[in-house]
Amino acid sequence: MILSDIYLWLSYSHVPTSKINKILEHISPTELWNSFDDESRYRSDDKTINALKRTRNLEYIERAKLYLETNNIKYVTRADPIYPVSLAQRETDPPPVLYYKGDIRNLSAPSIAVVGTRRASQYGRYVSQKIVDGLAGAFTIVSGMAAGIDGYAHAAALSAGGKTAAVLGSGLFNPSPISNIKLFDEICEKGVVLSEYTPDTHASVYTFPQRNRIISGLCKGTLVVEAAERSGALITADCALEQGRDVFAVPGDIDKPRSVGTNKLIKSGGIAVTCAEDILEYYSVSTPPKAEQKTLALDFAEQQVLDILSEGEKSFDALVMTCGMTVPELNTALSSLMIYGLIHQKAKNLYCVSK
Repeated sequence: MILSDIYLWLSYSHVPTSKINKILEHISPTELWNSFDDESRYRSDDKTINALKRTRNLEYIERAKLYLETNNIKYVTRADPIYPVSLAQRETDPPPVLYYKGDIRNLSAPSIAVVGTRRASQYGRYVSQKIVDGLAGAFTIVSGMAAGIDGYAHAAALSAGGKTAAVLGSGLFNPSPISNIKLFDEICEKGVVLSEYTPDTHASVYTFPQRNRIISGLCKGTLVVEAAERSGALITADCALEQGRDVFAVPGDIDKPRSVGTNKLIKSGGIAVTCAEDILEYYSVSTPPKAEQKTLALDFAEQQVLDILSEGEKSFDALVMTCGMTVPELNTALSSLMIYGLIHQKAKNLYCVSK
């Protein structure tokens, strides 16, 4: 039995990674596999043991491998040399398997995580795009592909011709949010999208916080752009601190709820950042040459909305009447154009072209 297949077994058992790693502190993966030859060794009422028993089957593992191959999903296990070194440390609680689409070599370069609120302000979007644009030549930009700051960071890295990696809180068949599905496809093509969860896994209130340790664990440091007091981005920052990584934060307006988290990070020892050079200098990295700006390929709906807004600002209702799209179609086009930084929401339900 090869070691990579044993790790695949552990992943498909759906036993939480933390439990698997506690078991592996006392027994090697191969010894664990072989230990099930003695059926009297384990209690029959142990849920973890039963889950491992149920999937400990050579035919089951081969079917899983064929399923992944058929669906063009690659995977890397802790037994493989290309498994990210920064993640293969005890403090990151490394998953036995990472499933991915794209080029895993994007993670061989030094990486910086950029995270923040899903309800990003215009300032937050501007800052994330400006800083990522300056970092993209030196670091792979890692984030969670969520709405808001995460999506803006990925899009800015791609626009700057840099590398980016998205860590999902679900399996690769269930990326979310749906509004970022075009971004998902672009990252799969030009970067890498990965998950510790088997492809069919749906996101839950538990999976998102769990994946945050992987975002921070892949990186030298984590930059928080905007975060409210109980933002999920602060979970990623806490993970970074526990893993011995650096935490950076962009100062925000003291009167805005979405700045409370970042300002607290700075007060508690986080490193204040106002430009990409702050991070580059911190790591003694020379300012990289400007990557060639990539031309965005807009689809018909996106181009139509952009052309309409180029004539002047419009309300959402006016856009519906002018472009003839359904509400969901218009929402998708507006979301994509905002992620690309081509338009912004001037006021509630009022859109205009970005200067």
